[in-house]
Amino acid sequence: MGRGGSSVKELWAEWHDGIANQPSIQHLENTYGTKWRQSSNEAKFYSRRLCVINYVHTLVSSGLTTDATLERADIERGRRSIDALSKYLRSVKTN
Repeated sequence: MGRGGSSVKELWAEWHDGIANQPSIQHLENTYGTKWRQSSNEAKFYSRRLCVINYVHTLVSSGLTTDATLERADIERGRRSIDALSKYLRSVKTN
């Protein structure tokens, strides 16, 4: 997974479509399961990104369009990194 994505929209594209001639994260998961992310660092990185992706899926399932959801999520992200947004979403979920 790329470490450079700074927006939820970029993360979404990498997750579902792939970027820079690389397969999508969804394809890697469907094809290899957890084998492609065996290191603990990669697993942790994946888990943090998955939290953001699940948040987007939740908003889309509530009736928002994907584009509107990605825009809303990036507004909520504000100046936070994707990692910081993930930590924020986890803290809100547990409170």
